Amino acid sequence: MAAYLSAQRIAKAIERLSGSRAKAALFDFLIVKRTFAIKAATSVAITEKEPTFIKALDEFGACGDYKGHPVKPDETFYLNPFATRQKGTQGYRTRKYRSNGTNSTIGGTHWRSVIALSNDDPRKASLAPEYLEHLEPLLLKAGKKENKPNLTEVAVWYFRGQDIEPLFDAAATAKERLKALAQQFRKLVGLTNDEIARLFTTAVDAEGDAFVSSPPNPIDYLPGEPEPEPVVAVEDVGSCSLNLVMALAAKNFVILTGPSGTGKSRSALRLAESIQHAYADKVNGAMFELVTVGPDWTSPKRLLGYRTPFGKLRHLSDGTDTNESYEITNIVRLLLRATHPDVAEVPHFLIFDEMNLSHVERYFAPFLSLMEAANVLDEMAGVTLVDKQDVALIADLLKAEDSQSAEARAAEALIVDGRSFTIPSNVFFVGTVNVDETTYMFSPKVLDRAHVIELESQKPSTYLLGEAAKAGEEISVQQALGLLQESIEDREEQRNEFPNPAQILDRIKGLGFTDGEIAVIKQGTARALDGCYQLLLPVGFPFGYRIPKEVFAYLRVWIAASILRGAAKEVVMQQWPEALDRALLQKVLPKIHGNKRTLGDSLRATAAFLAGSHTNSSDPARYTLGINTTIAIKEVDVLTLGVAPQMKLSAGKLRGMHDRLAATGYVSFVS
Repeated sequence: MAAYLSAQRIAKAIERLSGSRAKAALFDFLIVKRTFAIKAATSVAITEKEPTFIKALDEFGACGDYKGHPVKPDETFYLNPFATRQKGTQGYRTRKYRSNGTNSTIGGTHWRSVIALSNDDPRKASLAPEYLEHLEPLLLKAGKKENKPNLTEVAVWYFRGQDIEPLFDAAATAKERLKALAQQFRKLVGLTNDEIARLFTTAVDAEGDAFVSSPPNPIDYLPGEPEPEPVVAVEDVGSCSLNLVMALAAKNFVILTGPSGTGKSRSALRLAESIQHAYADKVNGAMFELVTVGPDWTSPKRLLGYRTPFGKLRHLSDGTDTNESYEITNIVRLLLRATHPDVAEVPHFLIFDEMNLSHVERYFAPFLSLMEAANVLDEMAGVTLVDKQDVALIADLLKAEDSQSAEARAAEALIVDGRSFTIPSNVFFVGTVNVDETTYMFSPKVLDRAHVIELESQKPSTYLLGEAAKAGEEISVQQALGLLQESIEDREEQRNEFPNPAQILDRIKGLGFTDGEIAVIKQGTARALDGCYQLLLPVGFPFGYRIPKEVFAYLRVWIAASILRGAAKEVVMQQWPEALDRALLQKVLPKIHGNKRTLGDSLRATAAFLAGSHTNSSDPARYTLGINTTIAIKEVDVLTLGVAPQMKLSAGKLRGMHDRLAATGYVSFVS
């Protein structure tokens, strides 16, 4: 008689896998391993043209065609059970883009320690030397060992909908049957003892009715669209600045500039307070910290604290006494709370008021370095904010202070798990800036790592006569959370790490965009960046790989936010140049500064280019450098994005800067 896993047992497996320490990338590793096993080879091309890969992908993810399903009715769809996280449609992929995930994922630079790719066409994947040592940090989130995914639960998902009666004796108990399934799964995928020890637990849960005599309907076990959790607004904090959220989702460091009193600090605090309130009693401790920067900050100790021999006398467990202590700042406490695995997906915020009252490059140096290092190094590299000896001391002090506090438990978890104290993926930085004789300008090192958003002041009649204020676009707290949580996973799993930054945009295929539509956005963006580079290079403001990468990351977030807010794909394809305009304004223009002799007419020419002009236009995109060197945009390189006026924010900002340059002889982006 036929035997099938019940819908209830499969649903339980999905719930447990999505709530475990497994990252979504574990799905891709198992597919690659299964492809090796089917092919009986140690090197295989992971492409649509490789039938063994497609077979493995179907076995692990295909859910069939089911009318009325809330995700994709009448269309074959795929599910990654590690990625659902009880959020409905997350983790699904359509048949059209079924191979895009795994193929793109293993191509990321952070996978090089686990999967080696050949130079063949198509490239063949194989296990890298010493890959075992890198499995846990790549495929599991940092946390307690008992929260690893369970091998039996993975086997339950794998054998969903299959007649498994031949795999065990008819008289076997439910527990024996599940153990047999796990063994068979292990054999089919070719998992080794070392791989299982590093990635899985192996206990068997045989409670409930695990088996039925007919195949279950996938609709009965697949996660669907849940009701959104209500968010209670306090002090009108039910919505947040859309542009601030998108900038933070694209890069976790944003600088807010503008005249005093334009609401820079309030904008950041409103977002942080909204999210804090959304979590209410679910998080222990504050999720944000307002840091008032002092004019005498010359080192990171104001943020990260320092060891001192003059602390309060303490009695150690070995019977000795010591005055050795550590000045634990509120910033360290927040960072510790954010590192705890229980809040890995909860956004935390450090908001710096008057960030440039001191040299940012000095007091913020460890953070600036780690923001860049996080893209190429993992925790195992030992790059850290506070060294492990000091973390141990901090943990002792916090334990003595209150052993059940969130930061004490987080510090203990760091030590138990052997993790370094780095910038958690769920921490976002916002700095506010005023420019006057008491402040310092930012260096390119700082500006390269941040999105710079300029807030405009309002005319007096706006608040004196009760006229409507010109507010920016808003986004609901729930939508903001969705974007920020996705960005946390992006950083944690390094989803934006591609050899070519334009490949970041390929991720919107999952939103239904075609290769042709994506190519239009890529080509338009490349032309805009090339023109800016050509016009700004001669006056000393070129830009490297990081800027195009973050421009494409911002475009992807803007498109995802537009779809999330209900925009049709056709509307997005018409309006995407608006996102490019804002990305150029926030990433390319902030570094520009100088005197009339240095800049000449380069700002006016760049503004003309962004407005759609070329060298022969009435408002020409050209200027003269020195005596007789002409820098110009040829007619064939004109920026045509199908929208008029084009790049109005960036072009307007450049024209304003050009006018100030002519009037005063000097100009900078931050005025």
